[in-house]
Amino acid sequence: MLSALASADAVTWLSICVEALVYAATLLAMGSILSILTLGRLPASEVQALRQLSVLCAIAVAPLYLLRLPLQASFLMGGTWQGATDPMMLAMVADSALGFSIALRLVGLGLICGILLPARFGRPLAAFGVAVVALSFVFRGHALEEPRLLLAALITLHLLGLAFWIGAFAPLYRLSTMNTGSVAGQVSHDFGRIAVWVVGGLALAGGATLWLLTGNVLNMLFTPYGQFFTLKLGAFLGIIGFAAWNKLRLTPALLRQEQGAGARMRMSIRTETALIALILLTTAALTTVSAPEITNQPISSDALVLTEEVQASVNQDRAAVSAPAK
Repeated sequence: MLSALASADAVTWLSICVEALVYAATLLAMGSILSILTLGRLPASEVQALRQLSVLCAIAVAPLYLLRLPLQASFLMGGTWQGATDPMMLAMVADSALGFSIALRLVGLGLICGILLPARFGRPLAAFGVAVVALSFVFRGHALEEPRLLLAALITLHLLGLAFWIGAFAPLYRLSTMNTGSVAGQVSHDFGRIAVWVVGGLALAGGATLWLLTGNVLNMLFTPYGQFFTLKLGAFLGIIGFAAWNKLRLTPALLRQEQGAGARMRMSIRTETALIALILLTTAALTTVSAPEITNQPISSDALVLTEEVQASVNQDRAAVSAPAK
């Protein structure tokens, strides 16, 4: 794992950082909508704040998605900046599965902005946008491996669960700073009731995806991909620990309006946020510099397909040059 990161060039590191930011903003936009839809006892002020946050994230992340096109083109040209502006490479990336995925995701993010409309129309529109964004991830990367449909379902489930988790952080943090501990406790109780199922779904989706991609969970520990995944798993277990503490200790304390309960909740949320950030950075590094051992690919599925297209184009050009004139 360390050797894979040590060998990464500046463009690769930039790609990792951009990808992590993209994940964070996208999941926050999705999660804000999911919180509005599922946490029924949110105060009106928090609902309004989440509406604004979801739209802000959706708009802010769009340029980052567009930036990934030249970054991918540069990656395929050996990490050179010239590749980022090469028209042929940019066209290939735009026509690839990555390009289609980004286009679909931008449509979903646009639909999420519909949350600004009256609730009768805005909420269904934004909910559909969340589904479109989640589905956009199944058209690239490891979701293209077999069994494709099962992997697509697992990845979609994983994304929705993680988005819900992230989306609840902001309102819970703000409510815990107010002198309304019972309200924070009620919202935290609603979150915990759903989070029990989310944790199970995340564990199931992550474990099944790892097994399908590697074929051997023990052997994968000796591969860079497996080590990245193990780091993600460790962070996830830490989040589960804090979630259990929140549900069993902090939420009842908030409901009883105990002194210091809000401060402990904020500390827990800050720690969980740091663990989520570690997961997102690890995921970005994993998808950029590593691949499952079962695929025998040093780069992602998208990059492999595009590399083959580039080589085919080069071969065609060579054939055209060497062919005798008729």
